[in-house]
Amino acid sequence: MKSILLVYKSKTGFTKKYARWISDELNCHALPLETAYISEVSKYDIVIFGGGIHASKINGIRFITNNLEALKNTQLIIFATGATPISAAEKVIQFKEINIPIELNIPFFYFQSGINYKDMGLSDKMLMNVLKLVLKTKKNKDKIEIGTMEAINNSYDNSSRKAIEPLLDYLRTI
Repeated sequence: MKSILLVYKSKTGFTKKYARWISDELNCHALPLETAYISEVSKYDIVIFGGGIHASKINGIRFITNNLEALKNTQLIIFATGATPISAAEKVIQFKEINIPIELNIPFFYFQSGINYKDMGLSDKMLMNVLKLVLKTKKNKDKIEIGTMEAINNSYDNSSRKAIEPLLDYLRTI
């Protein structure tokens, strides 16, 4: 049986929620990135890494990309969480392309989550306010911009335990 470790970086709780759901299903340990050491992580057969999307970057992804040599004998799987609707497939593809070098061929999964202003840091709140202002003052908004304006006004949670099924199905094949 292959050993599995899930390492995650969560700023507002959504990635942590998905990490717990996945670790419950796989009966594996979920470790916050802040407590992860590459010398220990690299001992596992399979490492699942998860982080929230922030300005199109996966939080904590450098832990993986900076340690590829140490992880060369490890099967890597990456997931990201974010407020972007899963229906915005082109945006989800961009998240993968921006964060994971294509030649690495690392499986990538995206799970829609939401916005949590209560646990959001001050700088992120300020960025959200700037985005609100930019969208509010923009003329001739397209459908995505209008939807974004409506979506970022309040906290919400679109997380779904069912969303992890494709990742679990993939793991059953390896």
